[in-house]
Amino acid sequence: MPVKCQHCGSVFPGTVTHGPCPVCGFTGIRMIIDTSENYSGTVAISGSNVSAVESINYTKNMLNSFFINDPKRAPFLKPIISQLDNALEAVREQEKQLAIAMKPDWIKYEKTFEEYSDLLEKNAEEPEFQTFFEKVPVFLESKAIKAYSKYSLAGELIPDFLLELSDSSYLIVEIEKPGFKLFTQAGIPTAHLTQATQQIRDFLKFFAENIDFLRKRECSNLTGDNFKGLLVIGKSSDLNPSEIGKLQNINAEVRNRFVIKTFDQLLKENEALFEMAKKYY
Repeated sequence: MPVKCQHCGSVFPGTVTHGPCPVCGFTGIRMIIDTSENYSGTVAISGSNVSAVESINYTKNMLNSFFINDPKRAPFLKPIISQLDNALEAVREQEKQLAIAMKPDWIKYEKTFEEYSDLLEKNAEEPEFQTFFEKVPVFLESKAIKAYSKYSLAGELIPDFLLELSDSSYLIVEIEKPGFKLFTQAGIPTAHLTQATQQIRDFLKFFAENIDFLRKRECSNLTGDNFKGLLVIGKSSDLNPSEIGKLQNINAEVRNRFVIKTFDQLLKENEALFEMAKKYY
């Protein structure tokens, strides 16, 4: 049974095919299963980059191609296609009603972008960003469900945030200033960047060595490998192409334990997520 990727148009065998597309990597195609020789089968499509409308349309197009290639399948396929048409109308109506219901929330959340942009434009001090992230912790990580501000580990080890995520993992966050330079003119990490990354390393080391202690506090689901760090510092707009490459290289080296993001990178990521949410929900 040939399968056509709706992203790049590539056609490939699909009797039992698990996504992503072998050509472009599109993750919309998860599984296509034939249950008998007459193709009265089950098609399951899902993916984070596919809306319900796109999934139904894709399934319809695939079934229509079966029908065109072999009209004898009409008794099996026409009723399914008709049901998909009804489902498509229902989904579109649901999405319309949901969009109306959530409009106040969209407007309210959209204002946070204006507030954040204002802080970014004036190179606000760390306490102002701390206050902002306390109100909107999902700006730091979209999976955040709980946020502990200025979470004291021991002594002077106090990360700006400890986030509990929806997948039962934890994110240790340190925020610095957007005005901090990340590299010297010679292309070497500045003292600000070096000191901040060392702080993240110290936090992670404490977590690794005190799992039982932290489980008795707010980290009841803590294991040896379900915590990471996030450092927010500087601005990508202040970096030249060479410096951007250097920052990417640093992230590649430390990606298993923590990630370094700039303040304007956070803004762009949240704007992209927001537009996707409005489109699909």
